[in-house]
Amino acid sequence: MTAISRISGIKGLKMLNRRFSLLFLTVLTLVSACSDKEPAKTTSDVTPTSAQTIEVKQPNLLLAEWEGDFQGVPAFDKMNLSDLKQALETGMERNLAEIDAITANQEPATFENTIVALEKAGEDLNRVFTYWGIWRSNKSSPEFRDIQREMVPKLSEFNSKITQNEALFE
Repeated sequence: MTAISRISGIKGLKMLNRRFSLLFLTVLTLVSACSDKEPAKTTSDVTPTSAQTIEVKQPNLLLAEWEGDFQGVPAFDKMNLSDLKQALETGMERNLAEIDAITANQEPATFENTIVALEKAGEDLNRVFTYWGIWRSNKSSPEFRDIQREMVPKLSEFNSKITQNEALFE
């Protein structure tokens, strides 16, 4: 057994563990108790002009790298629940693209181009899951539960695309 296969086996198990943990949290979310707290309301992303209103698309805050001390902190005070679904979908798309880039690499597998790349894959989505977890655990609302019902099957499908990716585990 080569050093790479031993390491990828260990790292592969860690990655699977992380993915199954995500799946577990998703299932747990479906059965968790929910509070009646209302979500924070924020102003819309609309900027008026002289005679009309034009929608301005801002980058999704939930996907942004955190700022501040200690490798940054989530911007809970600026987040908007309405951004969560789009952030999850974008994060999943980016994560799958990162996995596809790893599997499409024609160079021989190395620690850097496989294991390190796998460890870095999904950083955007991991940031979004921090917000998801806070809403699920502490700020649950009917609006969040609606998003949850819609996104749980999509999250399950996303996880399956990674854990069952034969090219990735070759």
